[in-house]
Amino acid sequence: MNQTEITSETPDLPGRTYDELKSEDSAPVSGNTVLTYGEIRRLAGNQPELCMIGDSITWAEEGDWFRRHLLAFLPDLAFAGTHSALLGYSHAGEGGNSTIGVLNRIHDRKRVPDCPYYHLLIGINDASAAKRKEDIPEIASGIAERIFRIADSLLERPRTQKVFLGSILPGPFEPGTGAPTLRDRAGSMTNEILRKELQLRHPSGRVVWIEYEAPLRQAGTKWKQTLSGAHPNAGGYRLVAGIASPVLRREMKSFPCGTGEEFGVEVTNLWRDKDACSEPLLPGWYAVSFEFEGAGTANFSLPPLSLKFSVPAIPGCRVMAEFMTGYEGYGYTVAPVRLELETGLAKKIQVEKLRPSRRASVYGKGCFIDCTSPISAGEKIVPAAASHASVM
Repeated sequence: MNQTEITSETPDLPGRTYDELKSEDSAPVSGNTVLTYGEIRRLAGNQPELCMIGDSITWAEEGDWFRRHLLAFLPDLAFAGTHSALLGYSHAGEGGNSTIGVLNRIHDRKRVPDCPYYHLLIGINDASAAKRKEDIPEIASGIAERIFRIADSLLERPRTQKVFLGSILPGPFEPGTGAPTLRDRAGSMTNEILRKELQLRHPSGRVVWIEYEAPLRQAGTKWKQTLSGAHPNAGGYRLVAGIASPVLRREMKSFPCGTGEEFGVEVTNLWRDKDACSEPLLPGWYAVSFEFEGAGTANFSLPPLSLKFSVPAIPGCRVMAEFMTGYEGYGYTVAPVRLELETGLAKKIQVEKLRPSRRASVYGKGCFIDCTSPISAGEKIVPAAASHASVM
């Protein structure tokens, strides 16, 4: 297999193509069911924690339905991650990533957090570099080697228990005929190598194979009809989640999180008062909220993003809007955002990852535990802790 050195400056794979990504951030999506206090008490300390790493299939467009459907099978799951997607679930996927893209960010805790369990689904973008059938064996060998190196890097982290390695999903297919593309054939050959090498490379069982390819190919038209290029729709993600869930249930366990009578969710306010802007925002979905001192309606924008909002304001209440930054490498560059009001003043500004409730958290500074706002399935429930910044 290829042993090319990968450093933080390693460029992406030559010759590969990028999928066209669309943002449906303005489409109305109902929030996830809010948990009752009794459900929160039962789940606290009993949630297996999973961080999903990958490319656009892990999170872009309708990718967050992967997590929503997993929760239907495994309602006690908690999703970890430095990013947030359309439905508000945390993850560590980035659109357009190749295996080199993941290797270039794998040691950055702001892009891949520590977690007991990881779900790794990567490689389909690398496969697009296959322009001739003669290219496929070499390309597939390189993809497989880099995937094992990603898994090895994750296993080196002290909290890591297991890495769930998913086979590259079938697709994309030729429009009209449904025949395999060169990209699909390269992904399939990569899976062959991974299956053959996995037990030799990781005999301890800490890397667990999830076989997506075989059952999805067996599903045939039912699977192909869910695809737009390489991306499944919400129905396609239900098929994928149905394959993953029994493996996750068998292999994962929860870890104690402490005890108490009051529980919440850890929230980070990304707004910097001293700079009057946010931290540089990773690509994803966010909520901005603030107390508006003005009359009627808060009209504001978030430069440098080309977004404008008009939100009804009630005296003494916070106003909130959700937004999507854009996909990094597809017109968006990681950068801070500012808040510009047409009239009036804003105080107690908060920018945070979008949550499944699609509501803003209670206001706080830095990283804090929000014990007031609704908690949804899929969020990591933690006990209130005095060591965190107090909620204001």
